[in-house]
Amino acid sequence: MVGDPGTGKSQILKYASKLSPRSVITTGIGCTKAGLTVAAVKEDGEWALEAGAMVLADGGVCCVDELSSIRETDRVAIHEAMEQQTISVAKAGLVCKLNTRTTVLAATNPRGSYDITQPISANVPIGTPLLSRFDLILVLFDDHTTSWDSLVAGYLLKEDAFIEENNILKNYPADTLWSFEELQQYVSHVKSLTPKLTPPAKEVLGRYYRRQREQISRNVSRTTIRMLESLVRLSQAHAKLMLHDSVLLDDAIVTISLVECTMLNSSLLGSISVLHSVFPADPQQEFNKQSKCEIQLISVREYQCSAFCLPC
Repeated sequence: MVGDPGTGKSQILKYASKLSPRSVITTGIGCTKAGLTVAAVKEDGEWALEAGAMVLADGGVCCVDELSSIRETDRVAIHEAMEQQTISVAKAGLVCKLNTRTTVLAATNPRGSYDITQPISANVPIGTPLLSRFDLILVLFDDHTTSWDSLVAGYLLKEDAFIEENNILKNYPADTLWSFEELQQYVSHVKSLTPKLTPPAKEVLGRYYRRQREQISRNVSRTTIRMLESLVRLSQAHAKLMLHDSVLLDDAIVTISLVECTMLNSSLLGSISVLHSVFPADPQQEFNKQSKCEIQLISVREYQCSAFCLPC
């Protein structure tokens, strides 16, 4: 997440760390290469390895706040951890390879005011090789709109009129809402699923990847083979969340919507404000609308009617 100060990035990281059964949260200020990966310590005359944040979060979530505050020489250490899901260690005569199969959530501030006309690599003090390893890069703008400022002020001041008007939970019976513990159990359960891609999902993801690569104004650092790998991972993650045994066309459509939110000036569907997005009143209708636009955009005609029962 790249965003202006005060856009709630740290709060999202804290909530994500609580939701995951296994998590580690750290901040980039004062964080070193050894703290992120592994350190060699001497105890009773013998050298031993002490796991860092990435290793401790193996099988869970590693949240890093203020990522840009980590020194460039230390940030290089997590390249292998994010790409190969392992860390190769050769310290104090100890040579081994440790697993870092973790989901990495990071937050940072842009250089001054975010310039939407420039690529993200020019707005963030982080190298392109590291940025390309993230599946999603969400940009949170604080554009000082009156409606958004009123919404934030009403929430923070806990005004009664605001709470009554914007409480979306009042339309649902209390016994249908999950507790935080139940949500943790559900997340823990779905992480064990291994959904496989179906032919329609493969076709849609492949077409979208090729359309992004064909763009003249494409973001070179984002539209690499890693983008296709990200599309697969995100579609599988959504299938897990929906408790699907396989990755359906619906999962692929939602994945494209997520990626489009991160492409900014190279988006095929136009720019979308991540920070100011709201939950639709009719989710199914909104999904059908997005599905029709995306399917037509990537020209997969055989799925325009049959998959969503949409008018041609």
